[in-house]
Amino acid sequence: MTTVLAAVGGVLLFLLKVLGILLLVVLALMVLLLLIPFCADVSWEQDTLTVKAGALGITFPVFQYPKPEPTEESKRKKKPKKAKAAKKPAKEKKPAEPRKKAKLTLNILCTILRGAGTLIRAVFGALRITHIRVCLGVRGEDPAAAARNYGKLQAWLYPVLGVLDRFIYLQFDELRIVPDFGSAEPTVEDRVSLRISARALFIVVAAVRVLAEFWREKVLDVFL
Repeated sequence: MTTVLAAVGGVLLFLLKVLGILLLVVLALMVLLLLIPFCADVSWEQDTLTVKAGALGITFPVFQYPKPEPTEESKRKKKPKKAKAAKKPAKEKKPAEPRKKAKLTLNILCTILRGAGTLIRAVFGALRITHIRVCLGVRGEDPAAAARNYGKLQAWLYPVLGVLDRFIYLQFDELRIVPDFGSAEPTVEDRVSLRISARALFIVVAAVRVLAEFWREKVLDVFL
């Protein structure tokens, strides 16, 4: 009997060790994912918007607009979907009594605003917009209109960029905006590309802090 209990205890101890190692590996992977900067490459060229997403600078295409026309091979691969079977009528349930929600007070409203401000600051602080390349031609009905539009764009573009640079990290590789006086055909090829990256760790930490404050001030009782 003692030998059997010792064997069972040894097996349980081994299983606990394996489970602990697996938990440590999962936690390490989660921390690594939070520390790895995720990125997205956005480009607009030749009237086509392309978005690529990935991590560690390696991106893969995830979205394109307008979508490329399907080839004959892709059409053949698509099979007609089977008709779904008719669902059985659900049983009638008795209406549950509505739960009484907490009232929205001034303290709760201030807590919500503080939490929203904390999250916005965390998101803006974690964002990095780099490798910005902008080449745009400002056009008009005639050369005079193109010159006026160019002046208007210059008047508001750089002040806006200055304000954004105070809140978001911006890195320009190219910023070329020129008046395009070609009336028949554009002489400047429009293109915009940039990379958006962020570490999720700072955003997650801020979100946990905000949720803890909401729980302490009983803000969640207003919505649940």
